[in-house]
Amino acid sequence: MSVLLDPALRRDLARAALSLAASTPWREVTLVKLADSANRPVSEYYGASVGEALDCVEEAFDRAIGDSLDKLDNSQSVRDRLFELIMRRFEAMEPHRAAVLAMEQGQDRDPTLMAGAHQRHVRCARWVLAIAGLEADGMTGQARAQGLGVIIGQARAAWRGDTAGDFAKTMASLDKNLRRAEEMFGRWAGFEAKPKAEDAPPP
Repeated sequence: MSVLLDPALRRDLARAALSLAASTPWREVTLVKLADSANRPVSEYYGASVGEALDCVEEAFDRAIGDSLDKLDNSQSVRDRLFELIMRRFEAMEPHRAAVLAMEQGQDRDPTLMAGAHQRHVRCARWVLAIAGLEADGMTGQARAQGLGVIIGQARAAWRGDTAGDFAKTMASLDKNLRRAEEMFGRWAGFEAKPKAEDAPPP
């Protein structure tokens, strides 16, 4: 369970982390520097860590997925809805590309932080599945979240190779792996495509 229960503290820590990562080598970032950048006394972050700041940043990107949900087309196939929702996350990350890449380079030097990366992807997957209308709890939901977490991680690796503002590699990876999940696991995974009206059997 996170030690920072106050949403305002978490938002400020996320903003501070992104700001510092854009201007300071991540390995030099400390909790004191994060608190200073957030304009808060370090005592308010008792029990936190630099790793907690990474969680706050990822949470902020996750929350961006839920923005403007009235624009989500529920007539789309599940795969298309998952694709759209996950791409919203990458769109939220893009303005902070330099900072995110700097933080990831810092994580590459810390096995503990690297181990947490997949769990952050799974947390994102659970949120995406819930928004898309799929079960994200129980054994089936956990399996879906684990699988989708891997897909998100692969898309994120592709995103690193995209040029700024170009999501070509990201979209190609995400589309390929969602289609593969649809083909391999179909209805069980909840990724099956909806049949087109013209393909539906006659009444």
